[in-house]
Amino acid sequence: MVLEFPVLADYCVIAEGETAVYATHGHIYNEQKLPPLHPGDILLHGHTHVPKCAVHEEESYIYMNPGSVSLPKEDSWHGYMIWEGSEFVWKDFDGQEHMRKKLS
Repeated sequence: MVLEFPVLADYCVIAEGETAVYATHGHIYNEQKLPPLHPGDILLHGHTHVPKCAVHEEESYIYMNPGSVSLPKEDSWHGYMIWEGSEFVWKDFDGQEHMRKKLS
């Protein structure tokens, strides 16, 4: 861990209509160890520093990672993710859009 002190609870739940977004760092809850998700929920974490958006059909959830502004991994860009309404957009520092996911 980079920080030697806790900065958040293990996760927080954000309601977006009928969808729950489980926002977490990713070192405890992640794609291998899921929090209590329901069909259609979103797991959002940044632990790997790799931007990603994947629909896991079998478990019925969406995984999102915003990437990293300071230490991107796996040749990804220095960037961030914006969440506005029902859309998630991944951009680099020049404002170039790299990915977009609209919730239905």
